[in-house]
Amino acid sequence: MEAGRRSIWIICLVWVFLGGICSLVIAEFIRNHSADEYVDYYGSDVFQNAVSVAETSLTVLRTLDRSDNAPCSAEDLEAMRGVVFAAPYLTDVGRLRDGYLVCTGIWGELATPVKMPPRSQVVGVNAATLWKGARGIAPAGLAVDMSSFGNSVVMTAPTAFARYEDPAERLAALVLTSDASYSYQSFGDTEGLAPLLGSNSDWYRIAQRRVYSRCNDKIDVCVVATYDAPALLKTAPLDFLLVLAGGVSAGACLGLWHAHLYREGRSWRQKLERALNDDRLTVHYQPIVRLSDNRICGAEALARLVDFDGTLIPPDHFIPAAETCGFIGQITRSVVRRAFTDMAAHFAADPDFYVSINVASEDILSLEFLDFLETETRSHGLSAGQVALELTERSTASQDSLTQAMAAFSRRGYRILIDDFGTGYSNLAYIARMPIAGIKIDRMFTQALDQQAIGAVIVSKVCELAAVLEVTLICEGVETKGQADHLVAIYPDICIQGFLIGRPMPARQFSRAFPANHHAWTPSPSESAG
Repeated sequence: MEAGRRSIWIICLVWVFLGGICSLVIAEFIRNHSADEYVDYYGSDVFQNAVSVAETSLTVLRTLDRSDNAPCSAEDLEAMRGVVFAAPYLTDVGRLRDGYLVCTGIWGELATPVKMPPRSQVVGVNAATLWKGARGIAPAGLAVDMSSFGNSVVMTAPTAFARYEDPAERLAALVLTSDASYSYQSFGDTEGLAPLLGSNSDWYRIAQRRVYSRCNDKIDVCVVATYDAPALLKTAPLDFLLVLAGGVSAGACLGLWHAHLYREGRSWRQKLERALNDDRLTVHYQPIVRLSDNRICGAEALARLVDFDGTLIPPDHFIPAAETCGFIGQITRSVVRRAFTDMAAHFAADPDFYVSINVASEDILSLEFLDFLETETRSHGLSAGQVALELTERSTASQDSLTQAMAAFSRRGYRILIDDFGTGYSNLAYIARMPIAGIKIDRMFTQALDQQAIGAVIVSKVCELAAVLEVTLICEGVETKGQADHLVAIYPDICIQGFLIGRPMPARQFSRAFPANHHAWTPSPSESAG
């Protein structure tokens, strides 16, 4: 008992732990998704802006390079002023001569040309020459980014990237070339960003750093942006605790459910084990009557489990538990021994009387059960034909192996009946190949006889199948004389079983109601009256 309680506690604790872990993992995925959306929005904005600046600069340079105006002429200066006012990302444009800036759209022709920075600071990108943060060119000593093509030069406005210069905490972006050899702009802490070019964060990968990376197909401009997402516990401790509490609660609920199933299975195992050890498994019998001559041709043995307080536990409760716990074979053997003993007088009085015993597919597939059945049959002085084995149609999933095993029982003379016919999923081809001696129609079709025409059609078709297969047909759940009359009209040799004949009853009551020396069933006056 102590071991059982300990196992239940372990089950609950494991589920609580798993619930907490799963909740945190889910929270991390949600955090990553939010962080990815954040860095994607930021990186995409930087990228679009960088591409616009580059395209504007290149377009202006090519336009000036193709101009027919004489450099620094009045017409040329007027055209350059128009460009400066029209281009949103440029602060000025000018002309170069022999490495000197000689005129600009804003300042006109310079009285003293300004020498451009030395070539050692020049990088060639997109067929243009770039200067980054060059001083001594713009007025007041301002650092300015410039690009030139031919004899034209453009100066990028300081405001072109102004809104990115002070990014939010944990955000960073790097505008660079596709080979990472030149950096146009950098915002935030960009150390280690260049190697991330070409990689993006996978949604399923839990990582603190989320990455956005993209390159333009036409011009050599790329952007790498990152966001170091903070831990949920640091940014929102209350949310973290709520998520954790939710996961733990869900885990606790699952743990209690699992513990309940474990305790129920364990209690059924203990209950079945004690019942079998205490010989509290009993058998009730329900008669089977052949309507053509009202002869009691057999009885079905139905297992009943007596609980501690003396109440009977229905088979639909303990049989599935017995199959799960591995006791079904032991129960089947107990029913066989009990039925052979209880029905001894009927066997002796009528060699054609048989007892029908429900078996599981595991029993049929077991050679040990066949040997056991042979031993019990001989020791009780019975013939194999006085024993019928009922196998539900739902038990025939592995039909090939089951058919072979059934053939072994059939060769020894035992009858094989398909129980609950019509409720399973085996097809007629398999049924036709099975070595069966009879078919039992499920009670739901019998009840449908009084309710709808389709019930009668189904029963009629099963009767035709039984006639073709030349097997016995038994209809379960017959409760009224009208149902019996309907069935015998459809199939004269049909056998019936149900409350019309008698309810399942203990062996002594069965012997009193249906004496061994009296094989005929006589309907009561009320039953005859219908």
